[in-house]
Amino acid sequence: MGTPTGGRTEVTRSSIFATIWVVAPFGETVLAWRLARGLTQAALARKARLPRPNLSAIERGDREVTLKTLRALAVALELRPGQLADGELPRDGATPLSRAGLERIAQAAVRGAVPSDCHEAALASALGRATRGRQRVARVPLAPGRGGDRAYFRLRTTMPANVVVSLIDRVGNDLERR
Repeated sequence: MGTPTGGRTEVTRSSIFATIWVVAPFGETVLAWRLARGLTQAALARKARLPRPNLSAIERGDREVTLKTLRALAVALELRPGQLADGELPRDGATPLSRAGLERIAQAAVRGAVPSDCHEAALASALGRATRGRQRVARVPLAPGRGGDRAYFRLRTTMPANVVVSLIDRVGNDLERR
């Protein structure tokens, strides 16, 4: 359930939901792992011995896969087939971010600064690209900007949802203060 606060709806959750496992659609899972491995569609298609248009259709969710294709993709991505089939997304494995870390990342994304920590710098860069189109007009609610869809996708598939929401809110707050 949500509670209205100043035009926004805040979602409240009990602690029982804190460990919910998020399952992504198969195509998004393949795309997330391909990006995490730094592969192009052509490179992954070559490694999995699939035609590139077929891989594109799989990532868009327009094509079902056979067990043979699932195995080929898993081997090419160096995963167990179950990880793809179960919709497990890649996580960056970094330690949780502190409140100060979230603030540094958001400020760096808005101001174009580079944090000294390489993990924070990568997050600030992706957050900046994801919100850049909206940073031009601070009054527009922040969402992935034009051209920032890939960066936003990467953020939401490698970071917990609450961290992504917090970062985007912090960018919006930083823009309002300017």
